[in-house]
Amino acid sequence: MSTIRDVARLAQVSTATVSRVINSPDSVREKTREKVLRAMKMCNYKYNALARGFATKKSNTIGLIIPNINNPVFAESTLGVQEYAEEKQIKVILGNTSYKISQEESLIKALRESQVDGLIITTTNPKGEIIKSLTDEGIPFVLLFSTVKNGPVSAVGVDNYRGGYVATEHLISLGHRRIGMIAGSFTVTDRSYHRWHGYRQCLKDHGLPYDKDLLVQTEYSLSGGRDSIKQLLKHGSPPSAVFCSNDYIALGAIKGAREAGLSLPEDLSIVGFDDMPTASYMVPALTTIRQPAYEMGRRACELLLQKMENPEKPEQHMMETKLIVRESTAAVQYDTEAEDGGDRQ
Repeated sequence: MSTIRDVARLAQVSTATVSRVINSPDSVREKTREKVLRAMKMCNYKYNALARGFATKKSNTIGLIIPNINNPVFAESTLGVQEYAEEKQIKVILGNTSYKISQEESLIKALRESQVDGLIITTTNPKGEIIKSLTDEGIPFVLLFSTVKNGPVSAVGVDNYRGGYVATEHLISLGHRRIGMIAGSFTVTDRSYHRWHGYRQCLKDHGLPYDKDLLVQTEYSLSGGRDSIKQLLKHGSPPSAVFCSNDYIALGAIKGAREAGLSLPEDLSIVGFDDMPTASYMVPALTTIRQPAYEMGRRACELLLQKMENPEKPEQHMMETKLIVRESTAAVQYDTEAEDGGDRQ
C-alpha cells in the first residue's frame, strides 16, 4: 500500500505539502496541487481519514505520552506542558507507556481516534514505525526528551552524550579510576545508550580502560538500581564510583549500597542524571546532571502548537545540561599500600 511519502517522492514535494493538498487544498498553488493529485492517482494512494481529522476538526486538546509516571522528572515535564497548554486554553490528555512499545502504539492509536489536535511523545523508539507513520501521514507531533538533532521531526531534548561525559569526568577529577555505570536498558530507550557512549568516551580520553563488567543494564526502577549496585559490588575489583543513567536508578543504588554496608560518599560515590526535585533532599544529597525538564515540557508544547499552524517547519531544540555537585561524590580513598588506581578502602 502506498504512503504519503511515496506520493511526495513521485511529485517531488515534501510530505507536508501532500498533507496540505489533502487537508487544505486551497492553501496550495494550483500547479503544485495538480502535480500532487496526479501522483496520488498514479500511486493509488488512499489517505487516512483520521489524519484529515487532525487538520479539519479542532478539539483544542493534545495528547501527552510519557514512559514512567512514577519518575519525578516526567512529572516536571508534564507540568511544563500542562501550564503552557492552559495559558493557550488547550486541554491535555496524559498517557503512560511503562516503557512498552506496544503500549505506546496503542496509546497513540487511541489518541488519534479521539481526534486530539496533536501529540507530544517521549518515545521508546524515535526511529520506529509508529513515528515514521505519524510523519508520513502529516500528524502534528513533537518528540520530548529526544536525541533527534535534525531531520523532518520536531523535537526537544538535551545532549545525552555530553551529559554522560561530564558526569564521568567529574568522578575522574576526584581521583576515581574504577567507575561503573548502571544504565537503563538500551533496548528501551536510546537516551541511556547515548549517556553510556559519553561515559565510555570519557574513560578513553583520560586513558582509563573500559571494563564491560562494570556496566549493568536494568529496568528504570528503584529496585533495578538497588539490585544493580549490589551486582557491581560483587565484582572482584569493585568500582569506587558509579554513574547512574537517571536519578531514579541512583536513588535505588544509594539504598542498595547502604544495605551492602557502605557509607556514601566515603566508600562509594554516585552520580545521577536528571536533577529531579527530590535530588537535593536525598541523604546524601545527589550529585547529578541537571536537565531542565519543566522548560523542556513548555517548549515542546509551544513547538507543537507552532507545528499545528506550520507543518512544513520542523525544529529541534537541544537544551543545556549542567553538573550539580552535592554530597554523594567525594575524592576517592585508597589503601596506603595499594597501587595508584588500586582498590577502594
